[in-house]
Amino acid sequence: MKQIALYLCCAVVLLPSLCRSQPVSPGHVWAIVKVSYDPTTLKAEGGSGGTVFFVNETTFVTAHHGNEANSAMLRPNAGYPNVRVFLANSRGDMIDDFWIVKRVPDYDLAIGRISKSHPAVRVCPLQTEIAPGEEVYNIGFPTDQGVPDYLFRIEGHKLIVQRIRIKPFRQEGTVQAIKRVTVRANDVNLQGKTVAVLDYSSRVGFSGGPLVSRSSGKVVGLMSFVIPKEFDPRTPAVAIRMSDIEPFLEREGQLKDAGDKK
Repeated sequence: MKQIALYLCCAVVLLPSLCRSQPVSPGHVWAIVKVSYDPTTLKAEGGSGGTVFFVNETTFVTAHHGNEANSAMLRPNAGYPNVRVFLANSRGDMIDDFWIVKRVPDYDLAIGRISKSHPAVRVCPLQTEIAPGEEVYNIGFPTDQGVPDYLFRIEGHKLIVQRIRIKPFRQEGTVQAIKRVTVRANDVNLQGKTVAVLDYSSRVGFSGGPLVSRSSGKVVGLMSFVIPKEFDPRTPAVAIRMSDIEPFLEREGQLKDAGDKK
């Protein structure tokens, strides 16, 4: 009996660690969903506006652009008096109670928090090492794909979400270069920052999602923006390195259970 008890104890201790070591997958990412609605006409319209991923059970990161303090993401669309903004994942889970606690525009970084842990949140393992030639992939919610499966109703002045499922998409390639860039375009303002430049482009909505090393399955960066054509005709996607994000998370005390870091 003592041996059985010991084995059970070990399984309980090791299970969280094993879960955190799993490669980052579509189940790790959440979409920022905005729905504008009118209780008088009972009309509503909305869609996804970016991607987030969690670094511990109650803290997530996303891109700063699109999540500024006066962002249109937080305001109703023209012709609608009300808006509801929430996080949603591919399994139909939702989180309403979230907010941005830290904005770092110099690194296109926003740090957010939810009021309490949610059973559907999967914490991403992090890695600070990234090098040219590394094979990577990113997961997110491109806005041009919309929200294919949903059911809303309006009661009084409230929007009730009866069902919502949003499909994440994946892109992959390699890190083309690690270099210093200065770009001021499309609400992004990076002045002399070192970033990971990828060998493929991206689409609106992937911003804020994780860039993942294919060899380790860990997050090595935050998807940021596509270099405008006037700077590079190939329009490669750019990611902020996790090594630059980590100090801000540590400063906010948000890395205490963020998974194993390399």
